[in-house]
Amino acid sequence: MLLNHINSLQEKTNLLLNKLDELKAINESLVSKNDYLAKVNKDLETKIKVIQAQEKQLKLVTALTDENSDKQYFKNKIDYLIKEIDYCIERISI
Repeated sequence: MLLNHINSLQEKTNLLLNKLDELKAINESLVSKNDYLAKVNKDLETKIKVIQAQEKQLKLVTALTDENSDKQYFKNKIDYLIKEIDYCIERISI
């Protein structure tokens, strides 16, 4: 009777240990995938920033060469930069 309980406990313990090993393997796989996806995400964010910078440059170049709506963007950008310079000069004067 006691031997049956011990054997039953031993079998259950072995099953739990096997399940633990499986879960550890799954966890390692998920951690690896998470790290990979985090790297891919960071790379994509960097690419987005580069593309956004290129888009701004393209708008500026287009505004200089064409007669279209980008010309207003270019004027607004210059106005913004002038305001920033004025603000910086004002802060230096204080």
